[in-house]
Amino acid sequence: MMVVWALLGILSAGQFAAEVQAQGPKAAVQRLVDGGDWARVQRAISNGAPDWIALAPQLARGGDPALQEQVGQALAAALPRSPAAVLAVIDPRRAPGVGVQIVCGSAFAGDGARIAAARAAVEAVSPVAGGKAREVCLKELAAAG
Repeated sequence: MMVVWALLGILSAGQFAAEVQAQGPKAAVQRLVDGGDWARVQRAISNGAPDWIALAPQLARGGDPALQEQVGQALAAALPRSPAAVLAVIDPRRAPGVGVQIVCGSAFAGDGARIAAARAAVEAVSPVAGGKAREVCLKELAAAG
């Protein structure tokens, strides 16, 4: 079945997750890039697709610094649409691609309207559900403004 994925690209989040498990994140991400699916996956994340948002840490681990930055930008775009899903995957310790400083900070630098939308969405997530990521994200959003 992996051969079919290699020829057709990875079509779903579930297929990507299986590929990560079988081959590791670097090989799986490379397959996304080589198969022409990377841009589609980034759009899915940006649009708030929870299945792809949940895989953002693996996407970031498998990518080079440029791809990691793209994952962070896509998560930032998803924050107002799917705040709970994004908060579940961001790293308050600033991991590449999924670090709170990119997802809730630098991606919003100076854009007041986007900051306000993201802040409202994050504040709507309960403190219990959002945990430490919610608290740190709100701080980063305040600093970005």
